[in-house]
Amino acid sequence: MLLFVVGFVCLQFGLALLMGLFYLLASKVMLLALILLALLGAIALFKAVCREFSAYFNRESAALRQLLSLQMRREDVERREAAEWRQLDYWHRLRRQHVLTADNRKQARELSDAINRELQTVRAQLPTAIYKDLRKALRRCRKQADATAMLALRQQIPCPR
Repeated sequence: MLLFVVGFVCLQFGLALLMGLFYLLASKVMLLALILLALLGAIALFKAVCREFSAYFNRESAALRQLLSLQMRREDVERREAAEWRQLDYWHRLRRQHVLTADNRKQARELSDAINRELQTVRAQLPTAIYKDLRKALRRCRKQADATAMLALRQQIPCPR
């Protein structure tokens, strides 16, 4: 920059030949400075990349990466196993619920059949209207699978004599 200033001063004093020399020299020096700056930047970048590569490939960091990888795999396996157990628990609960529902239906059907047999045995002793009302109530209770209502209905049936 100083050479540009000297060239400007030479221009002010009317020394055009000297001014041209200083401007030419100043432009060459600026170009060299810019090239040197770019070269220093490239060298610094190369050193930083080499330093990062050596840090990445040294034993400690490789061992640390391997350890972290193993920890992540273990955590993934634990999460997968927990999800599998939750799914198995869900399927077992669902199966138990289906079995329980089927068993309740079977028991309600058997209870209804037993009450129906009792009703058949006392049919001759009951008036027709009461017999039909009891049968209708039994069908309704069986459809609703209401065991307590069926037992209460059974209490209404007179004992055979």
